[in-house]
This record gives sequence, C-alpha cells and structure tokens, in this order.
Amino acid sequence: MPASRGQIATMRIARIVGAWALLLILAWLAWGMYGDYRSTPKSPGALPGSTPATQSVEPTGTDASAEATTKPVGTKPTVTVLAEGLNLRKKPMTSADVIKKLKSGSSLELLETANGWYRVRDNTGDEGWVAAGGNYSELVK
Repeated sequence: MPASRGQIATMRIARIVGAWALLLILAWLAWGMYGDYRSTPKSPGALPGSTPATQSVEPTGTDASAEATTKPVGTKPTVTVLAEGLNLRKKPMTSADVIKKLKSGSSLELLETANGWYRVRDNTGDEGWVAAGGNYSELVK
C-alpha cells in the first residue's frame, strides 16, 4: 500500500530535522575540540596531542632508584602581546569587562591557562585574562 501525502510530508520533515540535529551535534563537538586545542600551550617541535614537558628527571649516581627532579631556575613562562590594544579582561570571556588595553610587544607573566585564555600579570601588577594564541598573544617558555 503506497504512503499517503501526509506520511510523505512527515518523513521529509523528519529527515530534515534529523540532518540539522546531526549537524548541530557535530558543530558542538568541533567547537569543544577547538577550545581544547587553543587552551593547550604549544612548544616548538611538539607533536600534536602531546603535552609539554615542564620538568625533567635525571638519574644521579649509580643508584637507579635515586632520581632528582630539576627545574630550570628563573624560567617562568611569559606571554608576549602580539596585537596592539589587546584587551586585558576581568574574566576569560569576550563579554567580560576590560581592565586595560595592552601594547604590542608587552611581556606578561603567565599565571594560568583556561580554554583559549591566559591569566596574566603585567609589569604594573594588574592581573587579568587575554586571548591565547592566534594573532593576539604568544606563549614564551
């Protein structure tokens, strides 16, 4: 028995709604992965998906169980401002209040990273959030 006009219309609508729902789910997943990608600090020569090494472990003496953890002295990560007038914000979101505008080439102390943003402190002691990476800022180790 052939389908009625009403059934055909309902099936067409169901296919369209299903396609849009699938598209929205895929866009949501891609946006989440992009945010994770932007929030991960990158180092030159690092492989995609790898995490940067923050400390090294070297054996000392002949005893393999005795290991020393070493960190380079005085090497705090910094963020260099790439965009003239980059906004230093109160919270890590574009709708947050702007504390001040930063000059290109400014060096900021890195305090924290979160989902595409760096929490930083400038040379005057002001703390806030700047957009991470892209044409805005660069992480320097």
